[in-house]
Amino acid sequence: MESLNVFFEQTLVGIIRLDDKRLFSFQYSKNWLETSDSFQLSVSLPMQKAIFPDEKSRPFFANLLPESAVRKLIARQLGISEKNDFMLLKRIGGECAGAIILLPESILPESCEQYSYHQLSGGQLSELIKKLPERPLLAGEDGIRISLAGAQEKVVLFLKDSIFYIPLNGAPSNYILKPGMLHFPSSIENECFCMMLADDLNLSVPSVKILKEKEQKALLIKRYDRIYDNDSVRHLHQEDFCQAMGLSHELKYQADGGPGLKECFGFVREYSANPIKDLQQLLQWVFFNYLIGNMDAHSKNLSFLYDSRQIRLSPFYDMLCTNIYEDLAKRLAMKIGGENRPEWIMARHWERLAKEVKISPSVLKKQLSNFCYKLPEKVENTYVKFIERYERNKLVEDITTAIKQKTINTLNQLK
Repeated sequence: MESLNVFFEQTLVGIIRLDDKRLFSFQYSKNWLETSDSFQLSVSLPMQKAIFPDEKSRPFFANLLPESAVRKLIARQLGISEKNDFMLLKRIGGECAGAIILLPESILPESCEQYSYHQLSGGQLSELIKKLPERPLLAGEDGIRISLAGAQEKVVLFLKDSIFYIPLNGAPSNYILKPGMLHFPSSIENECFCMMLADDLNLSVPSVKILKEKEQKALLIKRYDRIYDNDSVRHLHQEDFCQAMGLSHELKYQADGGPGLKECFGFVREYSANPIKDLQQLLQWVFFNYLIGNMDAHSKNLSFLYDSRQIRLSPFYDMLCTNIYEDLAKRLAMKIGGENRPEWIMARHWERLAKEVKISPSVLKKQLSNFCYKLPEKVENTYVKFIERYERNKLVEDITTAIKQKTINTLNQLK
């Protein structure tokens, strides 16, 4: 039987075991269960002495891993099967989303005094961005054990005093770096603009900026699950909604049997320490993604953030206009009132959604109308800010036009 130790900083949280049938199990350590400031790893893994079997434990831990083509590429570089969740976690589970560190039995996590980093020159950073599509997360590089969920190439870095570093041996990062998506022009500008717009509309989002290094470009995103404490970086625990619901990443889309908005609102209402504020943010997230044309807003794009045992809805991420690209899906990842074709959504669908998520239909429609009324001016202001900070971009101009038209159409449909 093989095992992986799960740590929070230097404290053992529990142990993952893999039996002869390749089935997972997880058990919290006795010390962790008795520690006053400990916390559950997931809504789906509540604090208990009993062992969680494969169907309960695997979804949480496997959801820490990359997906799709990125997962295949990393597995190939490491010389292991893409279906081998345990071995992937063993090889790259040192710096994950959230606060936990996964290590083989013989290895202990480093303390903050022992954290080590490799400094990058401007030329090295440019070369790193260039090679990310071939080597996402720098998988296979000596001393680098990084895992982030998602289907896009990325890497985590540590930024201090305008100097970038690669974290080694599980040292914490504080930024995520994403290159442009192949076959989707200006995806960096697209996401940067949409995230800036979300911030201007008072949605909770991490800060983003476009990083240019020599001839390479990438989106730099500040990690909201890392905070500074006395000049050192601390981990905050988080879990996405697939993890919280005990679902495989293969069920992140409602069309595949995954959760819809009804289930997501229900989870926030049940588990958030401040459900009124978090439900309001979630509703704004629905409005925003619908109006900017983000068809890919699925359940892994929502997360809970833990501050000790207090659970809150995390800041939003991965928001961009996908509808602008001809080759991407034209249906919403989560239905609105039973409808996922945006052009078919009318007032009655918003009313149905309101009933599903236990909000007054008149209140929901009024809030959507208010959101639509303020959006055109915010789009203009954000675009001015964007071109002052960066430069004019035809795709972003097209997105602003599309958002304004979508806003007009939505207001007409609500009458």
